[in-house]
Amino acid sequence: MISDDQADEVYISDLLEGRHPSLVERLRSILVDHGVPLGVIGGTRDIWCRDYMPIQVGPGEFVRFRYAPDYLRGYEHLITAPGDIGTIAEIRTLVRSEIVLDGGNVVNWGNRCIVTDKVFRENPGISRDTLIGSLRDLLRVEDLIVIPNEPYDVVGHADGVVRFLDEGTVVVNDYGAVAPWYGRRLRSALRGAGLDWVELPYRPEESSGGDLPSAVGCYANFLMVRGLIVVPSYGDGNDDRACRVFEENKDGVAVVPLGCRSLAREGGVLNCVTWTIAECRNRIASCPHEENHQR
Repeated sequence: MISDDQADEVYISDLLEGRHPSLVERLRSILVDHGVPLGVIGGTRDIWCRDYMPIQVGPGEFVRFRYAPDYLRGYEHLITAPGDIGTIAEIRTLVRSEIVLDGGNVVNWGNRCIVTDKVFRENPGISRDTLIGSLRDLLRVEDLIVIPNEPYDVVGHADGVVRFLDEGTVVVNDYGAVAPWYGRRLRSALRGAGLDWVELPYRPEESSGGDLPSAVGCYANFLMVRGLIVVPSYGDGNDDRACRVFEENKDGVAVVPLGCRSLAREGGVLNCVTWTIAECRNRIASCPHEENHQR
């Protein structure tokens, strides 16, 4: 798979700037300062483009899973379908799968990938062994690591819980003051996979008043592209602590905070609203070749 640190181009939904203009202005400025282009995806129906965009598995090669999240039942008008989106020049080969899987539930580095166990509930007609094998093949990974779903999280995405810093190390939320029993289960799963971890401060806001729980206080949902980590900040003392975690554990990258309180109150943060890819426009045709993969 294409790891976060290999990505060098960022896309956002065409709806994001209208909803959060100051955030997009600041994000664009940060990316320009670090030589990272920012593109816009046309025809979207919500801002959380990570979830409905295809996942890059190789140069110009992508896989599109079925985007049918249970948390949008009754809100189907918010589901961005493949036909809604314009042509993305970087896509050369597109494999389509009927497996239900949001992009936010795919956290990867090289030959390793992490998903939450919600993927089993989303695909009840497929046995666990078959599903794991199919995901390994589609995502081109050797090691598919399944972690428990964060408690009370209806979305069930891995990218709000854990992210890779390199092939052997991840950052995770510190659940010590929030859900220590879950923290123990999570660490056990990571230990069983042979991963080391460092903890990010985590004091989530209790309620957002919206349809999804607030993501204020979540630093794991950062944006990483080649040479840069953009860390969500919320205007409290944990912001500096979170940035130090990245500075002390990830060499050779710039760490830049970005105020995200308003966005996070809608239920997601920076990884959720960005689609990152390894740019290969100069080497590929503009029209994708699409294949079907039923499992």
